[in-house]
Amino acid sequence: MFVGVACLTGIGFTMSLFIGSLAFEHADPEFAIDERVGIVLGSTVSAILGVALIRLGLRRAVPTP
Repeated sequence: MFVGVACLTGIGFTMSLFIGSLAFEHADPEFAIDERVGIVLGSTVSAILGVALIRLGLRRAVPTP
């Protein structure tokens, strides 16, 4: 479950990159779309992997009668 929570922190990290890219919009516009798609995909992967690992950890932690 600890690793799952660590994966969820990737959402905040990638969102900070997204906000940083908005702050510096004067950069090359060719890379803006690729950068934003990569950031959104990174957040999505972090969320899916984190939730999956936490659910797996909870399933193992709860004893079945």
